[in-house]
Formats: sequence, structure tokens, C-alpha cells
Amino acid sequence: MMRKELVLVAVLGLVGVASAAEINLFWSTTGISDSNLMYYTAMTDFQPWFVPPTPTTGGPAGAYDLFLWGQFPADWAGYQIYGMDLQFQGNASHDVNLAYRQRGRYPQGPRIPLDSVMSNITYTPGNLVQEDGAFLIGIAHAVGTAGEVLTMALHTAPGLGIACRDANGEEVPDPTVTPATFTFVPEPASVLLVFAVALIRRR
Repeated sequence: MMRKELVLVAVLGLVGVASAAEINLFWSTTGISDSNLMYYTAMTDFQPWFVPPTPTTGGPAGAYDLFLWGQFPADWAGYQIYGMDLQFQGNASHDVNLAYRQRGRYPQGPRIPLDSVMSNITYTPGNLVQEDGAFLIGIAHAVGTAGEVLTMALHTAPGLGIACRDANGEEVPDPTVTPATFTFVPEPASVLLVFAVALIRRR
């Protein structure tokens, strides 16, 4: 009998893990249509320049303006992230970066970097620039050589992590947050050159 109870507990535990909410972070090549405003720190309402995301996971070595987005779970209408702490990872470099102060999110103030504590990220069309549950977080200027990776992930201990509330303002269990990753790959011409050199050596 004890063995059956342990098996039942284990199965219920797996069901709980499988049904956990998940917020996906991802990089996009689009977000703000006006290049003069992409790194503008004083703007609190940029909906007129909002552009839906074009998700990307990589590109040729070089420099990119990468917009960071998140994707809410499908059943999270009206939910709120009232605290989130992000952190850059990977070996690619990045210089200027900032989190957008959307209407209803941040007061006027100094630049807020992406790898910092953010609050009041609300899934409400009136307050959040969003498209089908995807919400725009900010932008980073990334530079990398072939093989390097730029990742933005949730900053866990000793960081804040994430805290969320449902549409009734009740705190909910922390969702899983999947990182956004961009991989720098060799230029196509470089790949062909390496292939050609390999053929010559074989001869």
C-alpha cells in the first residue's frame, strides 16, 4: 500500500511540473520602427512606433540591434509580472541596452538597463505594447564573432527572480522563464572558403 501511495505522489508531482506556466523570452530584429527612438530613454508611450516581433535565434557575426520580447502563457490575460530580474549570459559582447518604460510601467527617470529589476509588466493592451500575448521588454546592441552567444535569462539567486499576480491580484506560483538566445554564426562566404580549403587539402 505504501508503495502505491508513493507512486501516486510521484505521478502527481510530474503532472504539476508538466502543467507549470511558462514565459518565453526571445530576441527579435523588430520592435520599434523609428531608429532614432530605439535607444531613447525618456519615452514612456511608444505605441505609435510599435512593430510586432520578428523572432530570431541567430545570424552572421557582426553587430545587431536586438529587441528583447517575452511571451505570456495563453491563459494569462489580465495577469501581471510585478517583479522581474534579468541577467545577460553568454560570451558575446553588448554595450548600450535599456528596458523600455512603457505607459503604466515605469516613472520618468534615468536609463533602466535590461539586466536589472523591472516591475509592473502588465498584460493589458492599454498599458502594455503587446501582440498576441508577446510583450516588448527592451533593446540591446550586441556584437559577436562566429560561435559566440548572447543570452538573456532570469537572474536567479541571489537575484529577485520573478513574481506574478493573476487577474484578481492574487500571487501565483513562479512560472518557468525560458532564456532568449542569439548565436553568431560564420558568414556564408567564410563557410564556403573553409569548405574550399578543405577540398584543396584533400587533393
